[in-house]
Amino acid sequence: LIEFVRKDPAIPFRGLLGWFLPERRRAVAAAKSLKAFAMKIMREYRANHHANNGNIIQLIMESDEAFPTDDEKAAQILGLLFGGRDTTAHSISFILIELAKNPIEQTKLRKSLSKLSPENRTMSPHLLRVIKEGMRLHPVGNSLRKTGRDIHTKNDEYLIPSGSICVCSFLLLFRNPDVFSPDPNSFVPSRWEDPTREMTDSFHPFTLGKKNCLGQSLARAEMFGIVARICSEFELSVEEDGYGGSLLDFEAGWMAFESSKGLQRGTISFGWVNVIKTQARVLPPDLTLQIHRGSR
Repeated sequence: LIEFVRKDPAIPFRGLLGWFLPERRRAVAAAKSLKAFAMKIMREYRANHHANNGNIIQLIMESDEAFPTDDEKAAQILGLLFGGRDTTAHSISFILIELAKNPIEQTKLRKSLSKLSPENRTMSPHLLRVIKEGMRLHPVGNSLRKTGRDIHTKNDEYLIPSGSICVCSFLLLFRNPDVFSPDPNSFVPSRWEDPTREMTDSFHPFTLGKKNCLGQSLARAEMFGIVARICSEFELSVEEDGYGGSLLDFEAGWMAFESSKGLQRGTISFGWVNVIKTQARVLPPDLTLQIHRGSR
């Protein structure tokens, strides 16, 4: 993604001369491997299409008007796979870490969820505020666009020429102290109870316009469902603090999940969390989440 999204548009002739660069060759090889994986999914669908009624692959494969070629179908499949996996996993991980670091907010969320039936927990207003606040503090992407025309800023102070590459850093936008005050770097879900116009206008983690995130509905469903399920059944706590980030003073750490149901003791690995590294912050390369079932 870095090679094709960031470097290709910014460096003329990189596509022609990139074969002399090892990172370019690796990126091309990875792209071919991913395309082959998508093509394999399509072949298996065509061989067993009767067993795939109603799923997203069927919708893509049968939408010949929207995706007339196999290359376009493959691109859509890969987009959904990436959009519904790493980015959502990062968001969920950061939200759980913030809840573990803020036990009062965690208790409020658990009480809110306990008042609802399991099938209606995702409709909790407090859950919505928690997820929005987690995504505000820890956005997983940026907005990168290429202008299609000359754009004049307010009062014609600046001109952005057609063809310019514009990058909007969500990390800086979502922590703007002029908009998200007080404590823009703190986890405060209650700030979304009565947000200002500036807050709602500034917070668009899935971007806007024709090129917004095509998998945002899936991402929201996964975040709401998983966070609600974990917080309903487990108590989260920070077991061991990590070290802080370079600019944002972000503290990472180990987390323990303790069941409140008194089930048999045991430990289940919840997986690894690959933490994003950006220019604005340097975080630990890995965090471990563990689930401890059993009474305290």
